[in-house]
Amino acid sequence: MSARERQARAQAELVRALGVGAPVPPGFDEARVLAAAQSLMSKRRRGVERAWPLLASALGADFAPRFERWARSNPMSVEPDARVEGRRFAQALRDEGRLPGSLSRDLLDFDASWRVTASGELVRRWGLVLIARRHDTTRRRQWALRLPGGRVLRWAPEEDPTAPPGVDAPRGT
Repeated sequence: MSARERQARAQAELVRALGVGAPVPPGFDEARVLAAAQSLMSKRRRGVERAWPLLASALGADFAPRFERWARSNPMSVEPDARVEGRRFAQALRDEGRLPGSLSRDLLDFDASWRVTASGELVRRWGLVLIARRHDTTRRRQWALRLPGGRVLRWAPEEDPTAPPGVDAPRGT
């Protein structure tokens, strides 16, 4: 193995140690690498807290440990965007059945206005967009219609679980 290949391997191992908590490669100061990794994780978490404040407040004290656990198995993209990271985290919570029901509408609004490409880039949606999905807790159908110009109209179940069934009034936002 050439010196260039050894250096490339050491750099890749260092990036994994910084990004997802992999073991610190030999030849690096473990304490400094761990401190830098924790600093990067905190920066990543704070970015998602700022981009998705309702997600952070809905999870409360559980937000930080849940996000960090998720982030260790989901490395950052090359050009990280906190809105994309928050969307990916929320989707992971939804897939596990742990997303607070109050956030279902926020995800619907986000998806009506934005699209995340396969490479992780965030692209604004243009024109007329219709999104439909089931609400996480009530299992009732939700709709979001993004109009040209950016206005999003929602038809979603009421958050009040005591509301009579079938009383879904259109809500414009």
